[in-house]
Amino acid sequence: MRTCAFMKEGESMQTQNAEIVFTSHIDDPSDPGNRQTIEQVIQGKIGKSESSLYLVFSAEIADVGLADYTIRVGNEDALILRKGALPMRQQLVIGQSIKGSYESQFGRMETQATAKRIETTCDPAGRCGSVHLVYELLIQEQSVGKATMEYRYSIK
Repeated sequence: MRTCAFMKEGESMQTQNAEIVFTSHIDDPSDPGNRQTIEQVIQGKIGKSESSLYLVFSAEIADVGLADYTIRVGNEDALILRKGALPMRQQLVIGQSIKGSYESQFGRMETQATAKRIETTCDPAGRCGSVHLVYELLIQEQSVGKATMEYRYSIK
């Protein structure tokens, strides 16, 4: 695996169907041994632009409903968009604390994330790869902990 090269200037973005294995770990800051883990296998789409990789998929959030995700990943930044169940918008920039938003059954809440790692890797043919996002997350100024998101994909 290597760091992914994106499209050449002037090319238009095309998406391809892909299987995405999504793994989420959130480490509880108040209980160092407590880790919440979720893993899902999802059918989605992968797109590449001149400077970014896009993952687009829908996934069920337990006890809440269906959410539509768009994850855009560049070299030093990423954007997580979620519509439908529990809408969310969070930009990530390595080393910077960035405000975002999260909507729950209790209303809209402010988030703040500081990215520690943003990385994409892919095979030389570009048929499979992964995205790794690691960030510290606050909701309403309270630490949720360290979030580690991994998206492994293979184009169908």
